[in-house]
Amino acid sequence: WPCNNPGEDARLYEAVQAASQFAIALGINIPTGKDSLSMKQKYRDQEVLAPGTVIISAAAHCSDRRKVVEPVFRPGGGPVYYLSFSGSEFALGGSSFAQVLGKVGNQVPDIPDADRFARAFDALQDLIKKGKVLAGHDVASGGLITTLLELCFAENKLGASVDFSAFAEQDIIKILFAENAGVVVQATDDAAFEAALAENNVEFFKIGSTNSSDELLIKKDSVEIGLNIPSLRRKWFETS
Repeated sequence: WPCNNPGEDARLYEAVQAASQFAIALGINIPTGKDSLSMKQKYRDQEVLAPGTVIISAAAHCSDRRKVVEPVFRPGGGPVYYLSFSGSEFALGGSSFAQVLGKVGNQVPDIPDADRFARAFDALQDLIKKGKVLAGHDVASGGLITTLLELCFAENKLGASVDFSAFAEQDIIKILFAENAGVVVQATDDAAFEAALAENNVEFFKIGSTNSSDELLIKKDSVEIGLNIPSLRRKWFETS
């Protein structure tokens, strides 16, 4: 964090306060930390401040290591769902999408309701324990589009067809690239899965199904986008 610059100490205080309140609401603790508080680079004609950043590494008890959900769709498996953990509007601030455009943004995704987050997390864990989840991947760096592609990358002749028409958000770019907390999962069937989520008042969207087309087909109202998975897989591998 670039402390000792106008407004930055107050912003840091607010960030630490928010992290503390969220941890307390979830009943977890952040035992220690390491800080870098001089994140400013001076040049002859200007100063550049690094954006304030908090990185949290989490550890937790695992009740059964055999209950593993892998991040790859199962061909011929059940329907695909999006579970929102954030409860906030899709926002591109701080996203990878913004960064590749040389931007930072003004509005970032938030989690205004810790109880909602906990309900969604616990309900999903219970479904995993009961064997109701075939595959899953968190929505993180790169947003929903990256999550969906990565769920297809680990197998050949594996594709998916998804439809976001039920989303209230109209901007397809925000839907695909916003990094709001959430997960994409493939269920064994829809009835038991949806009943369990509804019982716990968890927001979910049934967005599509898998196929053997080698293509990710994305639809939002009148917009349709077809992405070739093998070519994007090769692009994805280039960095490694």
